[in-house]
Amino acid sequence: MQEIKIALKKVLPLVVSEWNQKKLPQMEELFEQSFADLFEGRQTQEKTKTVAPILDSIFARLMKAEIATFEVDEGKGRDYDYNGTPIECKITFGSGNGWTGNGYTKTPIHLLMRFNMSENGIIDQMFAMIADLDQCASKWSEPQSSSNFSTLDFLVEDADKISVVVGDVKINKVKIKPVMESI
Repeated sequence: MQEIKIALKKVLPLVVSEWNQKKLPQMEELFEQSFADLFEGRQTQEKTKTVAPILDSIFARLMKAEIATFEVDEGKGRDYDYNGTPIECKITFGSGNGWTGNGYTKTPIHLLMRFNMSENGIIDQMFAMIADLDQCASKWSEPQSSSNFSTLDFLVEDADKISVVVGDVKINKVKIKPVMESI
């Protein structure tokens, strides 16, 4: 996973730069309105559903350029393959401690990214970490009867089992809080 960490540290600023300088203006042109107008009054999850697939495409292309054996391999519980190891990737714009998933069982290796966006759609902070959930006490929550979504937060006892690549973490009483890195 060291190769992934090195590439991730190099690639993430490029992903953000491409979004801020190229894809955001293209999206505004496509939707025929500013980012701020498009998402006015909408919840963060609406931004995530719209923007995360774009960031994921940029990310996959740039990672593949860095690591020949990094492949898109989308299926239930996985998004990428690295030398035969399936990897689940989660991108969020939420301000909380965790990530949201679709309720399906996932591969143990997780690449977790968090971005902060201004009202105008400019990404100004980021965080990324890698975790092997087989080594962690933290697990995806069970989906609720009213929705198929589950959440993943990291407990303090997992602090030595996660690998922060961009940003930092704050150890609270019960949970680990991602600390974003300004761009």
